[in-house]
Amino acid sequence: MEARAVAPPPRSRRPTPGLDAVILAGGRGSRLGGVSKGDLEVGGRRLIDVALGAAHDAGASRTIVVGAVAVQAPAELIREDPAFGGPAAGLAAALPSVSAPWLLLLACDLPRAPALVELLTEASGRGPAASDGESDSESDIDGDGSPPASAVGAASAYGVPVGGPDGFVVVDSDGRPQWLAGIYRTTALKRALEHAAAASGVHGLALRHVLESLTLTRVPDRRGASADIDTPEQLAAARADAAIGAFDAAGTADSAGSADSVDSVDGAAEHARAAQQTITAHGKAQRP
Repeated sequence: MEARAVAPPPRSRRPTPGLDAVILAGGRGSRLGGVSKGDLEVGGRRLIDVALGAAHDAGASRTIVVGAVAVQAPAELIREDPAFGGPAAGLAAALPSVSAPWLLLLACDLPRAPALVELLTEASGRGPAASDGESDSESDIDGDGSPPASAVGAASAYGVPVGGPDGFVVVDSDGRPQWLAGIYRTTALKRALEHAAAASGVHGLALRHVLESLTLTRVPDRRGASADIDTPEQLAAARADAAIGAFDAAGTADSAGSADSVDSVDGAAEHARAAQQTITAHGKAQRP
């Protein structure tokens, strides 16, 4: 088995009051040959470490990871029982450990998780740090003058304080809510999960059946930041984007535009193309 380094915890930062984070990493990775998605590397970082960094940047006081993936303290690792019960089961396993009034919920297979978290925190006006009943209706979506977002669904039946939504969810360019990229009110989330699981339990329960009953503010993803990784092709594309993006940044910093910089960019593109051709049935790229 390929050895993988566990990134050290991010540098110290004062937590944002009222926000915990849950990262779901318990899937089978079936379309990737059964690989642990959280252990896949994009841009030289494991995907679980990208998600942990995003939660840290959001100021989460506590971060709970659900799944069989190595993490370092202060992140906490738990596992749903039985395993592989799906996102709703993973969320149900984590919720008893959540005490903050707001919860950042992320999948582990989002290579641009920091950009998603930035969208969510800007849309909420840093709502999770505000009082639990404070209205976020005047929040600007992404700082570009967009009007306040519309709500997903009708009124919530789960005890929403007057003047505030149940949460904020990223919506992709096709108008589909990305349930595993959202900030949710913890009390509403717990009640919705209890209600949805009353009939048949949480194992195998679709997460949308839990969350679609909530009143959620839409957060448009106009830049494709919510693209996840389910297939070898998506993994290769994410690695190629990361390689090109890294060298674009290096090229911008080099104002002289030297031949060495051009060669570096060409080398990054060649490496990305090679990676795309060497994805195995297990979803891992063999280093060329």
